[in-house]
Amino acid sequence: MRFSERVAIVTGGASGIGLAVTTRFAMEGAAVVIAGRDQERGLAAAAGLAAAGATGSVRFVRTDVSDAQAVEDLVAGTVDTFGRLDVMVNNAGVEVDERPDGPATEADWDLLFDVNTKGTWFGCRAALPHLLDTRGVIVNNASVAALIGSPGHVAYSASKAAVVNLTKTLALTYAEQGVRINAICPGPILTEMTKAAWESDGGDEGRRRNLALCPARRAADPAEVAGLVLYLASPEAAFITGAAIPIDGGKSAGLMTIDRYRW
Repeated sequence: MRFSERVAIVTGGASGIGLAVTTRFAMEGAAVVIAGRDQERGLAAAAGLAAAGATGSVRFVRTDVSDAQAVEDLVAGTVDTFGRLDVMVNNAGVEVDERPDGPATEADWDLLFDVNTKGTWFGCRAALPHLLDTRGVIVNNASVAALIGSPGHVAYSASKAAVVNLTKTLALTYAEQGVRINAICPGPILTEMTKAAWESDGGDEGRRRNLALCPARRAADPAEVAGLVLYLASPEAAFITGAAIPIDGGKSAGLMTIDRYRW
């Protein structure tokens, strides 16, 4: 019950990594607000956690993180309801198919930066005044693609690299005031987004090719990422801020070649 009497917002919290994070917070006593665009999925996630015996309150607020006013309303409504905000998890993100035979268009770049980069900034900006009151925490979801080159994913990698530098700069800005801000950089994680990317890359062969580039030779479960997020949000991580932490099975540690590790 590390987060009893604490309040957290998780954007993109109804599926994948976000749902795993929401679940852990709720099971450890936090009041959690799930933010997302899919109302049916969000309400189902909140109801499912309540039915599963979550010890913390869970509710859903329909939010498009690329809409600055919607994010401001999300945070303000959370504080009005619960009286405080302790943790902001900017998890919502999108990816587009930008293979060499179909590179990202200008509209794709706009979408990726509107959601992945500006959406993260909107969440930070709205949350920070309240986190200053609680000496709270922000955890931003970047990507291993923010740390190393990712051939064929130019726009996505750029949008996530911006999240890492945003995180570091904000962490330096607010460290003396007691707000900690970190980023996680996941590698291959078993989410709908990852599976869709594999499918567009050739289905089973795409999965094999992508996992051959991961030293651990597997994709992680979203619950493994949730464990890192909760650690960063907890008092045990009180001296960690401005970090961009890979959780990628070693992918960012160095070069792997498909030929050497072919399955």
